[in-house]
This record gives sequence, structure tokens and C-alpha cells, in this order.
Amino acid sequence: MAVNFIILADDPLAVERKLVEIQKGFDLEVEPITYNASEEGTYAIVDELATVSLFDETKFVVVRSAEALLSKSDTAFLELLKVMNDQNSSNILVFVFMTAIDTSNEQYQKLKRFSSVFEAKTKNINLEEYAIQAFQEEGYEVEPNATKLLVSYADSFSKLRGYMDQLECYKAKEKNITSADITLLIPEPLEDNVYSLIDAVLTNNKKLMLKGYQDMKLRSMQASNLISLLINKFQELYNVNILIKAGMKQAELAELFHISSGRSYYMMKNAKEHSLATIQAHLDELNALDVQIKTGKIDQNIGLELYFLR
Repeated sequence: MAVNFIILADDPLAVERKLVEIQKGFDLEVEPITYNASEEGTYAIVDELATVSLFDETKFVVVRSAEALLSKSDTAFLELLKVMNDQNSSNILVFVFMTAIDTSNEQYQKLKRFSSVFEAKTKNINLEEYAIQAFQEEGYEVEPNATKLLVSYADSFSKLRGYMDQLECYKAKEKNITSADITLLIPEPLEDNVYSLIDAVLTNNKKLMLKGYQDMKLRSMQASNLISLLINKFQELYNVNILIKAGMKQAELAELFHISSGRSYYMMKNAKEHSLATIQAHLDELNALDVQIKTGKIDQNIGLELYFLR
């Protein structure tokens, strides 16, 4: 009987991992036959599934951009459902959805009726555990907390793997990766620059404040936009502080904010180091400044510089 799967994904590398898992699960050594539903259409997939292999092998058919199937004609779609439910077939069919879909869609529900559903999303992968294990398997020693720092820079599985490849290439001889290597090679995300800027503000380090401000200007960020970002991150810091006091753990915070464990570690660390009263004071000051700028009472650049130099 034909076996069908649906993969709901937000990361291409996570999809490839899941496809490998499926192949291993069925002990398949055949190459996947890949179709793009938005380019090749439903009938091409139906023909592939209905055609018997010359070598009498199980076909492993992967349909990418499967979202396109949900807008096809009823006739074509019914033909697809028919071959999916072929009792005499040994085919393995995988639909890959890379964009968010309405899971209540009638056609999706029909596909799901004959399929097993997997999620291959960054939030479902413990990036820190993956990085530690992968570095070990590839023969690299990693300094304590360096992996956590690296994961905090990555907002997707693909990006993390790319950073790891870059570090492994750079340290191919030494086989030792440190936090300093990560700081040197991996570009600090915009959000991390904002967090660094907030740390400078909270510790009243004017030199680092102005440096962070200049870094943001080099990214062509307007002062008014930076103020909005600072307000957002101070509010986040305030919320995390409240959640910690309520007993929330690091893993729970990561799930709530849909972030990596590395990112949640640094969010909790920053929140624990500063009082609610201090954070609230900065929020009040930034919100007042935002109003002054929007009402034309002060120039945005002058206003932000005065806030840093207060």
C-alpha cells in the first residue's frame, strides 16, 4: 500500500533532515524523485505515481511547493487522492509545505486523511543540542558557553549550520572553537546589537552607547526607528523580568517567544541583572522622547543623542 507524508516546515535544511529520516526509516537507497507542484502540476505527479518502476523498486517521490496543490481543479486533485490510496502501490510520497497554510482548507484535510503529518520547523529543533552533538561528531572541541553564544546568533536551523561550517573551516587545523572565534567570524544580529546597546544604557557606559548608536547608523537605521526598537526591547526585558519572578524557566521562555534556547538564556540573564524600576524608568523616558519627535518638538537625532548623554 502507498505510504504518504506531509511535512510542514519553515526551514529548508530541517526538511532535508526529515526526508533523510523517512528514507532511513524505510531502509530506502533509491534517489528521491522530486516535483515542484507550482511548476509541474498535479497530473505530472499522478503520472509518476501511477507508472510502474522499470526496476520494480519503491519510488520515493517528494513534492515541493505543495501549497500549489490546494488550488488545483477538483478533477486533478481527485486523481491525486486516488493514487495516494492505491492498495497495490509501494510508493512513498512526501508533500512539503514551506509556507503557512490554512490547515482547515478542505483540500488539505483530504490530503491529511491519507497522510502522516510531521513538523520540520526551527522551533522543534533544539539548536544547542544539535550544535554540541554535531561539533563532537565532526571532531571539534568547543569552549564552554561558546555553543550557547553561537545559537543565540542563529534564528534558523539553516543559518546555524552555515555558521558552523564557517567556524569549522576557519579552525580546521586546531579543531577548537572559542567564543572569541564566534565574535570574530559571525556577524552579530541586529537584535544583539540592540541588546548590547541596552546593556550600555543600563550600565551608563556612554562610550559603548555612542558606539552602538554609530553601528546602527552604519546600518542606515534612522534614530526614530532605533527608538522604537529600544522601546520594544525594553518592554520585552520588562516582561521577561515579570515572567522570571512568576517562576518561568528558560525552556518555557524559549517556547513562549519562539526563540532558541541560546537566545532565551541571554534574555533571562539580562533581565535578572536589572530591576523593574530601572527598566520602567527607561521605558517612560523613551516613550516621552518618541512623542516629542512625532509632534515635532525635537529633532530625532538630537533627541536620541541627548538621551544617551543624559
